[in-house]
Amino acid sequence: MENSKSRDWTTLDYDVLGVILNKMVSLYDYFQFSLVCKSWYFHALRHKHQRSIIASKVPQLAMLIVPLEDGFEKQHCLYDLTRNIVRSVDFKFCFNKRCRGSSFGWLIMRDETLGIVLFNPFSGTVIYLPPVATYDDIEWIPGHIIKAILTKDPSLYPNDYMVVGIFGTYKRLCLIRANDKTWTYYYPTPNIPFNDINICGDTLYATEYYLNVWKVEVENSEDESSSICISVKMVHTIEMGHMVTSYITESSKGELLVVLRILDSGEEQFETVDFEVYKLIHENEDEMRRAVEIKSLDGDAIFIGDSQSICVSTKEFP
Repeated sequence: MENSKSRDWTTLDYDVLGVILNKMVSLYDYFQFSLVCKSWYFHALRHKHQRSIIASKVPQLAMLIVPLEDGFEKQHCLYDLTRNIVRSVDFKFCFNKRCRGSSFGWLIMRDETLGIVLFNPFSGTVIYLPPVATYDDIEWIPGHIIKAILTKDPSLYPNDYMVVGIFGTYKRLCLIRANDKTWTYYYPTPNIPFNDINICGDTLYATEYYLNVWKVEVENSEDESSSICISVKMVHTIEMGHMVTSYITESSKGELLVVLRILDSGEEQFETVDFEVYKLIHENEDEMRRAVEIKSLDGDAIFIGDSQSICVSTKEFP
């Protein structure tokens, strides 16, 4: 029998490695696997790409980026939900950049030049985008991009994705398509202070404070200064009797969900006191929806915050 010490593990057949990779739930496991050698790195990339195509409509399990306990600014950690472990990772590219969102495993970051950068920490791919606003724009403030999402995975659709963001003091919408040189902005009158954006099915939605939900459409523009324009159409409206922050996502069954984060003004800052979840039911031809509060997520788990809100079935991640 051949001595195991003499085996070249770098030459393992792709099908064998695929069996191993199929059992990996956490993205961190992919990181560790890909660090073994160049051969395993490229196999992991190929496998993840193929699995992403098959399950492109299934959200990836969320991982939380946290700093080291000693406050070392150049080092980050990932909280692995599947094992309840905080793991250190080397995201040197993220140093001196502010994360404004994440989608499909990509980080959406603002660099020191105020440009927007898409960074895939697994593949190392970087996509540079122009700044959202110029210095003489009245909307410009430090950290003016509040939240941003991707409508599709740039790895799978390099010429057919959009970055959609909420920016500025008045929390307006902006977007840029793949290969565009400039951003397109939406300036409604009166102003609509958007709070969250998400892609549900093939439709882009945005929430305002309270339970106001808007369908966002991107159309060809008649204005010579821009090839596209943004328009919104309200699909649900109701004012709440208390201060809330709203998030929108899609259940594993394809249902449109709105999560309300109930806030109370504490002594020094607002505090979260409760959550409510509503399902928006489509009843009329005019696209208006009725909100029904639900008390059970029926086996789903919702992740909300400063990044893209996601909802996953716990059956997919036991």
